Amino acid sequence: MAYLELKALTVEFNGFRAVNDVNLSVEKGEHHVIIGPNGAGKTTLIDMITGKTKPTCGSILLDGKNISGQEPYRIADKYKVGRKFQGPNVFDYMSVAENVEVALSGYNALGKTFLFRKTKEIRGEIEDILKKINLYDQRRMLPTYLSHGQRQWLEIGMVLAQKPEIITLDEPTSGMTADETYKTGEMIKTIMKGKTVIVIEHDIDFVKQIAERITVLNQGEILAEGSYKEITSNPEVIRAYLKTGEEE
Repeated sequence: MAYLELKALTVEFNGFRAVNDVNLSVEKGEHHVIIGPNGAGKTTLIDMITGKTKPTCGSILLDGKNISGQEPYRIADKYKVGRKFQGPNVFDYMSVAENVEVALSGYNALGKTFLFRKTKEIRGEIEDILKKINLYDQRRMLPTYLSHGQRQWLEIGMVLAQKPEIITLDEPTSGMTADETYKTGEMIKTIMKGKTVIVIEHDIDFVKQIAERITVLNQGEILAEGSYKEITSNPEVIRAYLKTGEEE
């Protein structure tokens, strides 16, 4: 049995099926990338996994437990599912280190945040995360003064601080330079090694860099699955997506 299984997952918005009868499995520790053209349903799929959107029908099994339709805070806290949104979602009025500290304290549950105490061990965890995301030297800066790519890295660090078992990343390299994109790929391969990671991405070089398996969505349905080599040589994928260079 796969660690994460989507079974006949479907969602409708005013009669329109954004995701239609999707069956998808992700193994524990796998880095799985989802690609596809505009409107393919990629982000909607992640929305359902993380609880932001309730499926119309179908089920989401995480380690054998059905999490379909549960509230986002419960999926994040109880089932340890972390999410990085497409745009950096950070606190601009706090320093870089304080952003990581808030995430480490469990900002999904306010009670935990108020009771949080920064021990020597916690300070060590914060420093360790900052070093892993290449922001230790910027730890006292406000995020406003970071580059766009660095802000993306900060949110990745904030997701890591929550100690998730599954990490979902929605276009983590959006707006980055080529150098930042490459560094992000190496960062994911290193600091997320052994974790289950689901990535939505359109930069095909980045996909090649990090993907162990790829799923291609098109018009809310799975078009193909396989390795990078299999996907990039698939005539249907080339026709529907790769030849157009479309992005979501």
